[in-house]
Amino acid sequence: MDDNTYQVACRSSMVGVFSHRMWAAVITTWLVLFGRGSYSDPSRDASAREIGRLMETLSSRGQFSGCALVAEHGHVLYRKAFGFADTADGRKLTEDTPFNIASVTKQFTAMAIMMLAEKKQLDYDDLLSRYIPEFASLPHASGITLRHLLTHTSGIPDFGDLAVEDDTRLTETSLIATLVAKDALFSSPGRQYRYSNPGYRLLAVVIERVSRMAYSSFLRSRIFQPLGMLHTVVYDRPEALPARCAVGYDPFGQRLDVVAVAVPGDGGIFSTIDDLFKWDQALYTDRLVRQSTLVQAFTPAVVREGTSTYGFGWNIAGSGAGKYVWHTGNQAGFRAFIERRFDDRTTVILLTNVGNSKRVEICDALLEILAGRPYRLPRRSGAEALYTRIRVSGVDAAIREFSELKAAHGDDYDLGESELNTLGYQLLYGDKRVADAVAIFKLNTIEHSTSSNAFDSLGEAYRVHSDIELARQSYQTAVKLDPQNRHASTMLKELK
Repeated sequence: MDDNTYQVACRSSMVGVFSHRMWAAVITTWLVLFGRGSYSDPSRDASAREIGRLMETLSSRGQFSGCALVAEHGHVLYRKAFGFADTADGRKLTEDTPFNIASVTKQFTAMAIMMLAEKKQLDYDDLLSRYIPEFASLPHASGITLRHLLTHTSGIPDFGDLAVEDDTRLTETSLIATLVAKDALFSSPGRQYRYSNPGYRLLAVVIERVSRMAYSSFLRSRIFQPLGMLHTVVYDRPEALPARCAVGYDPFGQRLDVVAVAVPGDGGIFSTIDDLFKWDQALYTDRLVRQSTLVQAFTPAVVREGTSTYGFGWNIAGSGAGKYVWHTGNQAGFRAFIERRFDDRTTVILLTNVGNSKRVEICDALLEILAGRPYRLPRRSGAEALYTRIRVSGVDAAIREFSELKAAHGDDYDLGESELNTLGYQLLYGDKRVADAVAIFKLNTIEHSTSSNAFDSLGEAYRVHSDIELARQSYQTAVKLDPQNRHASTMLKELK
């Protein structure tokens, strides 16, 4: 991996031929290396102003409530907060407000495993059963290694596919018991990539058993405190919730209370943009683990079937000097995002507290600005527009508006599968408008007729509506489209 180490050489014999621009480049590079003083680069200043215009526009359009940080070569170009931390008391967000970073937590779990590996306290290719013996007797899961868990190639299904409705309350004992009782894998270990939150919770258990420290204590003493991440905590018990943290809201403005995760590892960390920037910068050094160790973290797993773009706690894209890593997080109205580009040490950190924010699209626009190219505004939420129409004119009018938006404003509104799914679940469980939810989920299956997930959701709505035969038919279609859809398969068995 290119660690972007810069070297500055200035020969006295060449001083006379250096232009003003060349001197500026030397001074800027020297500041990156030694961090003394400040230097204003006109092109960077212009980029910062354009970033500010973009973020102000997104805020005014209701597309961003949160904190944004953009850095290049280790220097922060832009850092600002927008919106409210808590609409009930009118408390505004600040750059120091802690947010739930959800699945961005996984890179910290992976780092803890890497730190233990460097100390020879474990090996990536150790069997999971060495640390959690309950898995040794399971024919399907006995071959799972720590590497499989790190790279989401263990075959362990996600909580939704295991039909676990409230995974936050699973203790270490009940987590292991639940997975052992299911004894079902999507595929054999190492066969294919399939995202698995339970796998990262098992890694947290391994960290605790090997280090003989609580997961939260290990991260605090080995990572957070050494890096000066003083506003970052693991929310594993109610009293650990940070003071004056942000409150999460769904896309429709309804408050969502986050619950302490009994066994974190896949999520559970609260942090700030500044603390995450300290984390980002530390990964260019050997402060936590050697750079040679990080090479494995930033290398996609090898699978026997299909491909993978996931390493140890990071999604990976590009190659060579153009390689970059990123991760998103999503829980209880919070959306987190971090992307690190190695060639110019560009960092984008976005933390939001209103669900469904277009983090990836916002990042793409920010990167276009840094490259001096035109950018497109992220599309508006189709779910929010249709929800407003339903509240005013009913679901039939909203379905007509969907067709009109799709025909005339498809480039301006996101009308994709996930948007309709989000709207359907809001109607189903948030508003208890079950018939309206059925109509929206049915529209989703028409628009996305090959999506197993769309039919799975329609089956769930029919089941809540007590249309058991229609629910069974929808679940059957979901399984036909994707035989590995565990949730639909489980529901079919229950309905029988």
